[in-house]
Parts: sequence; structure tokens; C-alpha cells
Amino acid sequence: MKKLLAAFLFAVISAVFAEVVQLGKIDDYTIVLPSKPTKQERYSAALLAEYLEKLYKLPVPVKFDRNKIRGKYISVGETKYAKENNFTEKLANQSYSFKVKDGNLFIRGGFPGPLNGVITYLQDDLGCRWYARSYSNIPKCKEPGLTIIPELKGKNLTVTPRDYTPPFQIREVMYRYGHQSAREEELFFRLAPISYHSDLPEDAGASLNSKLFIHTYTALVNPKKYYAKHPEYFALQNGKRVRQHSEYGSVCYTNPDVPHVMLERIREEMKNNPEAMYFSVSANDGASTQCECTNCAPLFKKYNNSDVQMMLANKVTDLLVKEKPDALVTTLVYAAEKTQIQPHKNIALFFAPINTRYNAIKMLVALNEHKDIDEALKSFINADKKVIFWDYLEAIGKFHPYPNFDQMRDSLRYLRDSKVMGYFADCNTGGASLMHLKKWVYSQLLWNPDADMDALIAEFINAYYGKCAPEMNEYVALIRQAWQRFIKQYRKDNFTMLEYTAIERSKMHSIFEKAMQKSSSDEVLKGRIAREYWCFLCMELDGNAEVYGIEKYRKYYEIMKSIVNYLPSNASIRDNFLKRCEDKINFANRERHSSEYSKNSVTVWKPLVVNGLSAYLNDAKAVKGKSSRHIGKKPWGIQWKYFTFIDYLVPGKTYVVRLRVRPEVKKVIPGKTMFSFSAFHHGGGFKNQPIFHGKFTEEDKKGDYRWINLGKLEFVNPSSLGMFWMDSTVNPDEAVWYERLEFIPLEEFKEDMSAVPNQTMKL
Repeated sequence: MKKLLAAFLFAVISAVFAEVVQLGKIDDYTIVLPSKPTKQERYSAALLAEYLEKLYKLPVPVKFDRNKIRGKYISVGETKYAKENNFTEKLANQSYSFKVKDGNLFIRGGFPGPLNGVITYLQDDLGCRWYARSYSNIPKCKEPGLTIIPELKGKNLTVTPRDYTPPFQIREVMYRYGHQSAREEELFFRLAPISYHSDLPEDAGASLNSKLFIHTYTALVNPKKYYAKHPEYFALQNGKRVRQHSEYGSVCYTNPDVPHVMLERIREEMKNNPEAMYFSVSANDGASTQCECTNCAPLFKKYNNSDVQMMLANKVTDLLVKEKPDALVTTLVYAAEKTQIQPHKNIALFFAPINTRYNAIKMLVALNEHKDIDEALKSFINADKKVIFWDYLEAIGKFHPYPNFDQMRDSLRYLRDSKVMGYFADCNTGGASLMHLKKWVYSQLLWNPDADMDALIAEFINAYYGKCAPEMNEYVALIRQAWQRFIKQYRKDNFTMLEYTAIERSKMHSIFEKAMQKSSSDEVLKGRIAREYWCFLCMELDGNAEVYGIEKYRKYYEIMKSIVNYLPSNASIRDNFLKRCEDKINFANRERHSSEYSKNSVTVWKPLVVNGLSAYLNDAKAVKGKSSRHIGKKPWGIQWKYFTFIDYLVPGKTYVVRLRVRPEVKKVIPGKTMFSFSAFHHGGGFKNQPIFHGKFTEEDKKGDYRWINLGKLEFVNPSSLGMFWMDSTVNPDEAVWYERLEFIPLEEFKEDMSAVPNQTMKL
């Protein structure tokens, strides 16, 4: 199989590159590097020698250019031989150059060095492939990964002279199981990471990313180190200096010491990784990022949050470039705010359109078809700002067959044409459908957006799935067919969902059963099939178990349990989803809690609470002894995530929404608003949603819990992503306690509907 694949790869290469040069026999060559090589030049030469020996079955000596070289040579980096032959032109960052003279090969690279050139030479000229990483933490059978090294023993060394600069200086795709990417995978995929989730080998001299990646105020001004002695470094909010953390609070933007404190932390990163070039100065991940001190407050009145944050980033960057002139500071821009403050020339903006893009439907649509993203991006580019696009490829926690191939290809070409400097893909790290295929294909497209994606997909599937490749090719064609149908309808109706027909689902099930049977004698291959079969079953078992049919649901659930040990032990796709399935089966047969309205009510007993804004606490007045306390004047402190209840709702039904609350206030004023309840759909979803409000009544003077009917919910889209969030409108030294949220099927609600506000949200 390897020989056939190698022949196929060389056929592709020959078709793409017209002028292949025959250099000679491998035993004629020496690899040469500079007498004082950079870290990357040394690593690149060693890597080339290692793989040439694997390819040609002969060792290739590596020497410094101060030594006498007999015969021909491969020059790696800025050697004296490259200079003597006038190969000295400055190359763009991340680029490579292949030149040939007198039978000698010169491999050079733009900053940070020749590594991309060496890997490209091994892959595109000599046919090596690094398709997928290995995994040792799979209980049933370890996954060895897949590397292809053709046998070239006795054949000539060849090359096609050329220069190339990839369009994106920053290239990162986060698909993987678990938290951290494999360094070797990032290396051979020619990725250039910016986050702390991915990295390259430590001795490769190519890790430009630091540990300061995003939402860094807390890391830059550590409250453990500074808060006790210097509370003035931290934001003043509600009359007090706030001890910030990653999701709450901020720094004081006008304190003159804060930029210097931030610089000191950046110096620590530079010491730990001298190659690091990217450092983030960006606000914490939360709504409480303003400072109300006498110097900051006027700024927030005159400018928006992004402007004030940019002022601070500019100050830090001014200090940093005096010590490291080429450093790049990143800061985050979520929305298309019209900014008045021009960023420093060494600042790159992370453009992260989460409100538009992070939606199971919108992530299937190419970026050039998102009008608001296109307009906002053009405004940034036209202002001559450096932009790194923060993309959202797949919803965290959703593991369905998800055909984002075509949109990814078109999006990367659009971003290339828009002159975006970098691309970071925030995608599923717990395991995703066709994860290894996507990471390899998308990495190739990041390197060259004009590559033939269909050929890349076919190449990977044929190599990775072996004798089950026909079934997996059919499966990928099926899900891409569904995408074609979806996108055609989406262009007419933006609320169209990706759906697989009953016939398509049946075909997929048959495909996996056949592939599992074909791979029964090969545990590695069976594991590869099982991991994708799992994703298909995740789609089948998502949503309401009773609507699906409880007996069929149980049957597929048993299949999932039978293959679970083919998944890595640390994959969130694994035990978390099984627990969700179990909960839904149990829900179908549950006993109604005595305080719930009806058997088919859906109750959320605990929302997401945010440190500093709210807390889930013991409460003797609550039915189960626990409740969530929300401090006054703190928006986003209570969040009812859709995934905590959406599986139990029935599409097409309408529900009465009610909330059990009690106030903790000094004075009850009947008719005054206690809280607001709003819908936040990632990616937009249904627009112009009403806001539900809870108002005080005379009953609240007792300080006990009571039910508040908020309105109605029309349930439409079981793939919705987002949350309901609370804004407590009581005073900062007061609070509201939320015990639970309940959805009651409208047909089971027996009270007079005049007791329910005439407002309906859609979900």
C-alpha cells in the first residue's frame, strides 16, 4: 500500500510542479549548516538528515560550512555557500526558498528560519506524509497514528526550484482529544501556533507563541502578588477596588504603574522562551471590565470599552518594543465597534465575531457570505490594522457529523484575499467528527488555500482508512451532499438548519455497520471506524429521547457503550455524552419532583454562576437546600445554558417559563423591577427577542421564595447554542436568589393565562 501511495503522491507532485530537477545519488551529498547556526537551522538540518536516511536507507553527514565539503551538498539556512552564490535576498516571514546551482540544493527560509522549507521539501518533493498523531490513552487499542515514508533507495535526489510564502503568518487549528496538541503534529502540519494550547518542539526554534495568549489582565497583574499592597492597580467598581480573576474585574487603566507591571510579566515570558514574539494584553473574559475611578470614568464616558483597552495596550507596547522591537502584542475585539483609538503598529487585533459566527448553522456558512463579518473586517483592514481572525469551526460539546469542509476552503480563500495576517480556529478539543481528516486537510489549506481540497480528502481517507476507505468516502460524500442542500436553502432562508434525511441516516448506519465488520480483524482500523461511528450515534441520540423513540434510543445507546473504549480516556466526547444519554433515559421514566408543576415540566435546578457576581450556596429556604445568589447590578452573573435543558424540550411545543426566586433587599417597592431575563443566541438566531422581567410584589416583603411567571417559550431549533442570562437590578449591597427555572408545556398549564405575561421568546 505504501508503494502505491508513494506513486500516487509523486504523480500529483509531477502534475503540480513542471520542472523537477534530478540532483543525483544521495551518497554524493552532505548537509551543510552555518558555523554559528540558529536554533532552527540546527534543528532543520538534523530533521532533514533523519528523514533522508529513512527515505534512502543511507546516512547523510551533517557538517558546518567552515569544514571542507567533498562532493555535493544541501545548504540549510544562511550558510557561507548560500552567500557565495548570491542567495541572500530577504525572504518574507514563514516563507521558504529552494534554489539549485551546480547540482547543489539551497534551502532557506524567512523568519524564523528554514524549517518550513525542510518539511515542505520532505512532503511535497520526496513524498513523506504525516497524516495523524498517535494516542496511547485508548483503553481498547492504542492508536499508532499514520506516517508515510516512501522507499527511495537507489533513486536520485530530486527537487523543484521555487519560492513560496504562505498567506498567513499565524496558523492554528485546535482539533484534538484532550487539552494539549502534540508538538510533532503541529510541526509536520506546518502550523505556526499563537495559543498556549499548541506548540512546536522545544528545540525547533520556531515557537513564537508565549503563555500570554488571551484574556490576560489577571496574568499580567496577578492579584495574589499585588492586590494586598497595591489595590490601586485594580479596577474600582461599585466603590471598591476589585480583586480580579479571569472572568471578573479588571485593572485600573490610568494607573501609571500598571503598564510597567504588565511589562515585567512579559519579561518573564521572554526569559522563559527567548523565541517568543506574541504577547497578549487583553481584558478578562467577562462583562465587568470597566474602572470607575476618577481618572478612568471620564474615558469610559467618552470612548467605548475597546478604545480604553487599546489605550492601555498601546502604553504596554510602547514600553515593550524598546526592548524587543519585533514583538507583536495582541488584543481582542469581539464586535464591530467603531474605534477612535489607533492601535500601535506592533499590535495585532484578534477579530473574534462570536456573536455572529459561534452558531451551529452560521459555522457552516463561508465567511464571505456573512455580510456583517465582511463589512466589519473590511473596516479593520482598510484602517491598515493588523488582524488575526479568530474563527469558530465547531460547537464545543457537539460531536455530530459536521460537514464544514467547503465553507472552510472558501473562508480561507476569502481571508487570504482580505489580507488577514493570521488565522486561529477555536474548535472541538474533546474529539470531533472526522477530527484527524479535518486537521490534516485544514492545515494544508492554511498553508495553501488554493490546494485541491477534494484531492486532499480522498488522499487522507484512502491512506488512513485502508480497506474501509470506500465506506468512509461514501460517508463523507453523504454529509457533504447534505451541506450542499443546506447552503442552497440557507441563501433563501437564514434560519435553515442542517438536516440529514431519514434515508441518509439509514445509509450512514449501514456504512458503519459494514465498516465495523470489515475491520473486525484489525483493532487499529476498527478503532478509527468506531470513533467516527460514535459521532454518528451522538447525532442520533442528541435531543429528546422520548421524541426519538425510547426503545430505539436504548438500542443505539447500547451500541455506544460497546465501543466507548475505542475513545481516548480523556475525551469529553466520551463519558460526558454517555451521562447525558443516561440522564435522558432516566428522565423518560422519572418520578416528578413534588414541587414541579407537571410530569413533563423541564426543570433546571442550578444555573452557571460566575465568581464575584454570583454563587451557588446553601439556603435553608430552598426546596433542595441550595440556591444561587446573584449580587445586585451584576449582569451576566447568572446564566442558564441551553445545553442544560434543551435535550428535554420537544420541538414544536410552546412552554410557560417560570422562575422561583426570593429577594434579599432592604426595602421592597412593589412594581419595581427586581431582575431581567434575556436570551443570548450565539450567532444571532431569532432576532428582536423580548426581555422578561421580574417585579416586586407585596408578597416579597416576607423574604420567602415565590414563583414568577415570565412568559412563553416557543421551541424551534434543538441545535441552538447560547443561554438565558440574568441582570439583577437591585442595589450592589443587595441580592436576588434564584432557586430553579421551570418550563411547563402550555397544554398542561392549568392556570388563567392572564397570570402569564403576553411575551414569547423563540429558541
